[in-house]
Amino acid sequence: MTERPWWIAAGLAGWGAIVLWKAAELPQFDRYAGIGPGMFPSIVGGVLIVLGLMLAWQIHRGVRFEEQEAEDVAEGHAVSYRALGLAAAACALPMLTMKPLGFVVTCVGCFVLVAAAFKSRSHVLNAAIGLVFSLICWWLFRKLGVQLGGLLPIAEM
Repeated sequence: MTERPWWIAAGLAGWGAIVLWKAAELPQFDRYAGIGPGMFPSIVGGVLIVLGLMLAWQIHRGVRFEEQEAEDVAEGHAVSYRALGLAAAACALPMLTMKPLGFVVTCVGCFVLVAAAFKSRSHVLNAAIGLVFSLICWWLFRKLGVQLGGLLPIAEM
């Protein structure tokens, strides 16, 4: 009997549960727009859980997951666990730093981590680019009426 990758289904459903848990801290409905800031993350978390359950069902049924041929994939190419870890850290960073550090600093950190996962070594340049993009996004969200907190919550303490 071949080993079945249950951990993939559990990881996907678990990630959905984490997203759903964190989205529950946000208002789901708003008086003005009707849809609150927690609605879309809640939908994404729910979809991830459903996809994890569907994947578990496929694994239970014995569906085999094999590599598919790709046009430009080298046969001997190994997985870069460093890049995978950096990308995962970029995904997890907002859960840990959004409240204490704020939107801008969190987005800069995510941008630098993702750029490093793609083998960029210009961390200062990446931080500067991330800062510009996150400031623009923060400003545009504020103009739209989305409350993301102060520019630097850590400075307001």
